[in-house]
Amino acid sequence: MALGFSLAGMDCRSVGCRGFGVGANRLRKSSAGQRIADALRALVRRLGYVERWLLISLISALVGSLFIGVFYVMERVVVALSAMALGSGGHSVLGVSDFSLIALVARRRILLPLIAGLGALLSALIVYNLEPEAEGGGTDAAVHAFHERAGIIRPRVALVKAVASALLLGTGGSAGPEGPAIQIGASAGSSIARLLRLSVEERKIMLVSGMAAALSFIFRSPVGSAIFAIEVLYMSDMEISALIPALFSSIIAYALSIHILGPGYELPSLSLRGILPLYSASALASYIVAGLMIAPFSYLYIMLYRIVKNRIKPLLALGRPWIPPVISVTLVGIIAVYVPYIAGTGEETLAHMLEDFQRGRVLLLAGPLAKSAVASLLVLAALKVIATALTVGSGGSGGLLAPGIFAGAMVGEAVGLLLGRFSHLNPAIYAYIGMAALFGSASKVSIGLSFFVAEIAGTPALVVPALLATLTASLTLGSESIVESQLPHRVPPHVFTVRSLLEVLRKRKACVRVGEFVIRAIPAVHREELLSKVVKRIISHGIRVIPVIDENGKIVGVVDSGYAGLDIRFALHSREKVSSVSLREAPIIYVNECIDKALEEMIIYGTDYAIVVGSDRRYIGMLLLEDIVNALLPLVLEEVKREE
Repeated sequence: MALGFSLAGMDCRSVGCRGFGVGANRLRKSSAGQRIADALRALVRRLGYVERWLLISLISALVGSLFIGVFYVMERVVVALSAMALGSGGHSVLGVSDFSLIALVARRRILLPLIAGLGALLSALIVYNLEPEAEGGGTDAAVHAFHERAGIIRPRVALVKAVASALLLGTGGSAGPEGPAIQIGASAGSSIARLLRLSVEERKIMLVSGMAAALSFIFRSPVGSAIFAIEVLYMSDMEISALIPALFSSIIAYALSIHILGPGYELPSLSLRGILPLYSASALASYIVAGLMIAPFSYLYIMLYRIVKNRIKPLLALGRPWIPPVISVTLVGIIAVYVPYIAGTGEETLAHMLEDFQRGRVLLLAGPLAKSAVASLLVLAALKVIATALTVGSGGSGGLLAPGIFAGAMVGEAVGLLLGRFSHLNPAIYAYIGMAALFGSASKVSIGLSFFVAEIAGTPALVVPALLATLTASLTLGSESIVESQLPHRVPPHVFTVRSLLEVLRKRKACVRVGEFVIRAIPAVHREELLSKVVKRIISHGIRVIPVIDENGKIVGVVDSGYAGLDIRFALHSREKVSSVSLREAPIIYVNECIDKALEEMIIYGTDYAIVVGSDRRYIGMLLLEDIVNALLPLVLEEVKREE
């Protein structure tokens, strides 16, 4: 196949042939599971928009939340085992998920590099032997699946990610739990969509809603998580069509999290004496200045992550991909011997620090920095960024968000100590603003992170200050983003026309066979069936076109609800047979023909579908334009980038 990208690289896994392809068109024996799935599909097709997405989101959030809960249990078990090895067993560790708390009270802190290296080794061996796609950060993998894999994340990837991340985070690797959680949630959404045989576009929406549910489950931020999920896909755009499903999933996951993980989030709410001081002229100006001061740390985070991933990791690999994370995380363990705050996720340690910040107490690192609170905070932020870049950039399995929030809080508090005297605000307010501004600008998720942090802080009034600082930092960084799979914006609709796709294929001078694409198993009807039954099936199943066959299984036309020759209201009460009405002619293509032939036929007939037949002209299924688009998306994106 000569397409410039391997349609073997999308070999039905990336375009979702399984469950929809030609091989799946054959009838399978009925089973209890199959009957339940069929009943769910029938129910989903009959529901209205709100009820439909509410049901799908409920199922997705339930499945995703349960598996994320299991991941949290695994992580806490590993943390407890690490605590015993480090001599921290005398402390209550069963409810602890942050390794840095264990490292701070460890009697045998000298063992930190050994434990971190061992955890990284086990984690890397699991990833690279079972599922290499599970390496690195989970958010970027989910975004990549949305844009270039037709919204498909295999459940196996999420499972491997969960186990590997629990080992890495539970032994001191500096990364966030949201990476594996997002991949678990996205995989749950994608898998539920495939089970229900939703369209490719709906499957991608389900992937986004799964991401939102995962974030909301961990951080207890239903609105911010939903906005984050639709915003992180692009540098300067949003997937608005996914907002309502994402909100549904996010709210449901929030409710489930309270029952599974317990009420309350680790980070404390921000205590304010009044709201008006937040919006004074001097305060508003200070947020812009804060954004400018935080931007260099956002840039540092992006650059260090890229350097480790693109330069240091290949240098250390030596033909064995598990070597870079082991070396890098061992180095993180060495740093943690002297500064244990940088180990693990940092969430629970940050919670204690934020409480101290609000009381006016600031951590001072030992040595020459002990006299300067600002210097101590900035060094701690820089070390956390370095440790995370080493852990995740080298291929370690974990997220980038939680460490970014930790580093942002440190920088924000330092900025608050410098600006507080001019704005007359508690410096702790800037710590919360920094949480949004650092990672929000680094990931180009300004709005989502602003709502996210405001919800965590329990202060809706914080949205505007956080947004001002985050947008300022983001604009200062330009087009730099730590989420490498992001697109600048949604691909313009004109790119997805039949003619434009045909032009892309002709430029490549390649023949991709129709049989390699998703072929929908839409049941055909016999021409002697009653028209009223056929039309009712169109309405109840939510489809637009049904192929019509003769007694030999050959196509004689299609019943198209959008065809001018068909009066739906009359047809619903008609006693006539399908053969008595004017059927619409449809493009018919052979399964072994080139896909450009199918596109040419669609242009001639003015349709967004084609009927696929075998060499004997018997009906196989339908090929939809949306499935061709999703399969050829990498080529389309190349053309868009060239135009820009």
